[in-house]
Amino acid sequence: MWHNTRKRNLFVFILLWVVLFILYLPAAKAGMVGDYPGWAYQLKRLSFLDYINRSWSQIKGLYQFTQTATYCFFYLFGNNVWLWHLLNISMQAINSYLLFILFFNLFRDSKISNAFEIALSGTVLYTVCPLLTEVIVWEPAYHYLQGFLIMLTLFYFLQKFQHDPKNRYAWVAGIIFFASTFTLEIFYITPWLCLVIILFYRYALQYDKGIFKKSLFRFFLPQILMLIFYFILVNLLYKGFSIAHLANNVYQPISTYLTKPAKYIFHIVFFGRLFPFEVRNKIYELCNSKISIFSSTGVLLLICTYIMLRFRHMPIKGKILSMVFVCTMINLAIILPMWFPQLLLVIYDRYTYFINGFVFMMIALLVSYIPNKIFRITLVSVYAIISIYCTSKLNTYWRQSAAIVNNLLTNFPDPGNKIVIALSIPECLKGVQMIGTREEGELKMIHNILRSKQINNTVYDGMSFNMLTPDDGTHVTVLNDSVVRVTLNQWGTWWWYGGLGGTSYKNTDYSLDMRDQGHMYELTLKKPAAAYLLLYQAGKDWHIVDWNKKNVEQY
Repeated sequence: MWHNTRKRNLFVFILLWVVLFILYLPAAKAGMVGDYPGWAYQLKRLSFLDYINRSWSQIKGLYQFTQTATYCFFYLFGNNVWLWHLLNISMQAINSYLLFILFFNLFRDSKISNAFEIALSGTVLYTVCPLLTEVIVWEPAYHYLQGFLIMLTLFYFLQKFQHDPKNRYAWVAGIIFFASTFTLEIFYITPWLCLVIILFYRYALQYDKGIFKKSLFRFFLPQILMLIFYFILVNLLYKGFSIAHLANNVYQPISTYLTKPAKYIFHIVFFGRLFPFEVRNKIYELCNSKISIFSSTGVLLLICTYIMLRFRHMPIKGKILSMVFVCTMINLAIILPMWFPQLLLVIYDRYTYFINGFVFMMIALLVSYIPNKIFRITLVSVYAIISIYCTSKLNTYWRQSAAIVNNLLTNFPDPGNKIVIALSIPECLKGVQMIGTREEGELKMIHNILRSKQINNTVYDGMSFNMLTPDDGTHVTVLNDSVVRVTLNQWGTWWWYGGLGGTSYKNTDYSLDMRDQGHMYELTLKKPAAAYLLLYQAGKDWHIVDWNKKNVEQY
């Protein structure tokens, strides 16, 4: 029996890994964008202690475990895109596998039929979900993979404790949770998810009362004490109450919070991200309406009330479904304060990473109520095929964006001894991160991190813009000996600077006058034009401004 179990589990893991490898192969060379150049730059210039303590960062928190892990990975992998990609693929495969083990054991312990079918269906739907691309492809999202791995591993030992209450399981879980307090703040909800599992085994499955008490005192209580210690330590170190990444996002009108559950249902379950913008926007507006807020909130309250009043009298599958629903609500609670991404694609999909597994396991449970097995399998298969199509589409954007970025970096013109101003830089492709801009010079940083040939000149990031197609770009018009007009070739892609909408600014070498944030700006040089190399992007190529062609649109 044990031998068969091992073979089954090995088959599931290999299946998940192969599916992920094939599905994400187009995006294998993408992901070293966004925070990655700054992260790699700090890692190269700082001491180990300064790096793991994030001495340079404005985001205050305790991330030493994550920083140590990324420090080790960087020195093992460097900028090798394949090694980073295989790491992310493998970690996602492990997370999906642990999700399968957690729920398969739960279903088996509950003695429900089709335990393997339900657990595998929910796991596969989670694994091919299109909302996972940001976490899997984008290297700086490694800590989301790590956070879920830690959480699921802790659940694994808690579940083993229910069958065999040995102290070593509790000790291992305690060490794991302590380590997690120096990682992404998802550990805020870990004790409460553990409590739900403990209560389920006691009151739904009628496990021994002694194991229940031991679970509370050896798992839940130590986690709560460590959580309290964490908040005390953070606020002693950073002089005041802090919730790290959540920051001031928690201070939102209640109505804003109440609009988000319906949006996330549309977002996760119904592939809301990939609807045409006009349709998507109308649905989001509907979710913001009073009737939607009252109805969606009312439904959630009714479900919660029904669970509390009827839980003891439910059949076992209903109790499992109720438990997964509660776990989903706990996961939802931590992402409600975060900004909800209504525009573009991919960006901030990472916020849904932890809730997705519970959502799709809940869908698999609901499908399991259908009596006809062929219809169940067909329904899950069709949904999975749609998910695979959507994920493949997003991975195509990752591949296209990486090709553009790599070409721009590889073919950066030799600046000689000139001051370089990159008049237009790709911010993203439909939301897939690319280079972007910042005052310190994002373009120069990413070039010098990812390319062996270094740029030593002063390089300014002028403005960036959203690309909607790989052919999008800009053109310029030289107005006189010191002024150039920069215009987007397409509408609806907007100017950006430092992650925000582009505005006028000036420095020692030029002044930038934003005439139309959605289309055009003018740049005035403070030195003779011969001292500068001005570049503008069109598609995957750089073009150099020709100062001899005045009042002519240069494409």
